[in-house]
Amino acid sequence: MQWWIYAIGTMVLFALTNFLVKVAGEGGMDSVFAANLIWLSAGAVGVVFMIYGLYTGSFQRGLSETNSKMLLLPIIAGVSLAFGMYLIKKAVTAGDAGPSVAIANSNAIIVALLAWIFLNEELSMSEIGGMAMIIGGIVVMSVL
Repeated sequence: MQWWIYAIGTMVLFALTNFLVKVAGEGGMDSVFAANLIWLSAGAVGVVFMIYGLYTGSFQRGLSETNSKMLLLPIIAGVSLAFGMYLIKKAVTAGDAGPSVAIANSNAIIVALLAWIFLNEELSMSEIGGMAMIIGGIVVMSVL
């Protein structure tokens, strides 16, 4: 399957997540309680995938084939994601959903810059232009 199909699926699922979080906030749900429910439901999905991985042996293979230092990276990413989900919940509850989500999802700029700095990935002029457009869109959504 093409990478962009996964990316579009992610976009749709994250949009649904953020919209539902906004609706919950508008309904008066406490941010910490909502974040707890998000973490629990995400964890439940993780348990299902873990069981599947154990059943098929892919978890054991991944564990044995991965450098032990590299195992920390997804763990740190998971903690970062959990705190990020809490912060986006606070942002969309406290303010307008559109600008909050636009700012949060502009993380692609940071990812591209970090990959350029640490992984020596190239940045094309169209990618740099796209980053400028993202920043411009955030400014327009936030100020106007």
